[in-house]
Amino acid sequence: MIRKWGLAVLAIGVLANPSLGEISVEEALEGFGFDSSETETDTSTIITGNSDLSDLDAILDEFESIDEPPAPTLQTPEDPFQDTPRTSLSGSVRQKFVVNFSHDAPSPGEYDHRGLSSMSTRLDLKLDNKIGDDFRLFLGGHLLLDPIEPKQFQPAQNAGVSNFSDFEAELDEAYLQGPLSDSIDLTFGRQIVVWGRSDQFRVTDTLNPVDNRTPGLTDIKNLRLPVTMARLDLYSGSWTSSLILIPERRFDRTPELGSDYYFGPATLPSRDNPGGKFSKPDFAVSITGTFSGWDLSFYSARILNRSPYIEEGPAGPKRKHQRISMLGSAANFVVGSWLFKAEAAFHKSLRFSNVPEKDFERLTALVGVEYSGIVDTTLALEVVSSHIKDFDNRLLEQPNAQRENETEMAFRVGRTFLNESLELSMAARAPTPIGNNGGLLRTQVSYDLNDSVEIYGGTLLYFVGNNLPYSKIADNDRLFFGLNYHF
Repeated sequence: MIRKWGLAVLAIGVLANPSLGEISVEEALEGFGFDSSETETDTSTIITGNSDLSDLDAILDEFESIDEPPAPTLQTPEDPFQDTPRTSLSGSVRQKFVVNFSHDAPSPGEYDHRGLSSMSTRLDLKLDNKIGDDFRLFLGGHLLLDPIEPKQFQPAQNAGVSNFSDFEAELDEAYLQGPLSDSIDLTFGRQIVVWGRSDQFRVTDTLNPVDNRTPGLTDIKNLRLPVTMARLDLYSGSWTSSLILIPERRFDRTPELGSDYYFGPATLPSRDNPGGKFSKPDFAVSITGTFSGWDLSFYSARILNRSPYIEEGPAGPKRKHQRISMLGSAANFVVGSWLFKAEAAFHKSLRFSNVPEKDFERLTALVGVEYSGIVDTTLALEVVSSHIKDFDNRLLEQPNAQRENETEMAFRVGRTFLNESLELSMAARAPTPIGNNGGLLRTQVSYDLNDSVEIYGGTLLYFVGNNLPYSKIADNDRLFFGLNYHF
């Protein structure tokens, strides 16, 4: 670029200064590599045509002898995706250790949760296969083995908890996806559909159940359980509409008998699930508009509640799941380094164990903000508040422990170092007012040894309070560390 500007300035200077036009031919030809001393040609006679033209012919021959570059040929650019394999297999192996360090010695016959509480090994496999030119088949599953089971302290027979899950073999996401037309896509199979904008709370995000056996140990994005759905996505300009049919019945995974997070009855009632695993389907609809700097979504669903309530019947108590309705909305707004988010949901036909004969309605709203204006740092704060209409004071008692008005907040900070190979994060969550209602704090550090291997570790601390579950799990503090290998 500098050379181009220099030549332009030189050209302008030549045109602007007439005295430069008096340069002799000998001086001009020296720029082309000719030495005037090597020829006896009188340049004045060349210009006037009064001399022998043989010397001029020799000069022109020099120009003709220069090899001309070959003419450019038109080449078709290579398709960057032509070598992409139609089938790819990936996965990971995760080894995780969890150590409890706050439990006191239990009484005889109680479960002993001190020390090493988990030593899980998990294998995840994912197969992504392209079918034809447009369709995609995705299969994912995992195997998990955890030989550490809670033991009773000085029991009559030192046996583990027989129903405690120490082995899992599950099919996770497994779906077929492709276009039906230029504006309609179909996705059928086990999948995860995320509604809402929150990273800490579930307000409108109700379609997938969650694995909540260890509250606070990981983020919501790692807790969702896939469920079989048939989803149609329709595109029109900036708007996307989704029609969802959910035939599979799958419920939240909660702490089991023997876990230090379990504080229910000694024997859980059996689950009342008429129709089995696949029965009357759930329905859901969403509309999302994406624009410059903001987006907006509307949701509606008629689904089976993922959390049960207990109802007495002729054959004894049963865990039942009520079909509920939800209307909601969510939005994001970006202003510079700030991201503002909001959600609201209205739930209808809720039932609770203490008042199983009555349906309740609940309104929930969330506001949040994220800031990324600090180099390699992200700050996030979210506050959620809910109100139960026509509240019944019986809901204050266990096992429901519901309040007419509840507010909870979550704060998260993360920072990366060493070209994003080292990450530090902290996440806190607590009901308000902070201080007497409990809460949790998770800190974690992770380091990428290379593109495939990650090591991590951290702490999970619970604070005692009046609210469930913190009033029951305040001594469940943990150290965790592990290794992830991706292939």
